[in-house]
Amino acid sequence: MTPDNSRRPLFRHLAGLGGLSLLLGPLAPGGAFAQEDEAKEATAPQVSCYTAATQASDDYTATQLCRGARSTAPAECFLRVQKEGSLTQGQALQLCQFATSDDDPASCFLQAQSKSFGDDARLLQLCQPPVTEFLRYCPVYVQ
Repeated sequence: MTPDNSRRPLFRHLAGLGGLSLLLGPLAPGGAFAQEDEAKEATAPQVSCYTAATQASDDYTATQLCRGARSTAPAECFLRVQKEGSLTQGQALQLCQFATSDDDPASCFLQAQSKSFGDDARLLQLCQPPVTEFLRYCPVYVQ
């Protein structure tokens, strides 16, 4: 056996270990897949919504507002009508709960209010997201 041939098995063994570590590295607790999972968990839409909503409301209101949220749209709506409109927290909750990025109940309410369409209760009914009407018949209690 020449010295070159004796080194090849060692090189192959080390290369195999390096390849194995490259393949299994992302699966380790600190690997890339674990980091992706942590990032996904950290950005749950309900949690992001709740965090934003607690800037202008109590925990109970933020929980009701962000229950089932798919984005931060309910919190953004809530914060906007609290800042620019004349709604109470309960009315803002009624208007913005179940808001999505596709509809904008805050803009609807503020535009209708500026055009003097009627009282706030009527404007709330006009501008609520469509899902709110269906949920009236399916009560869910959060304690």
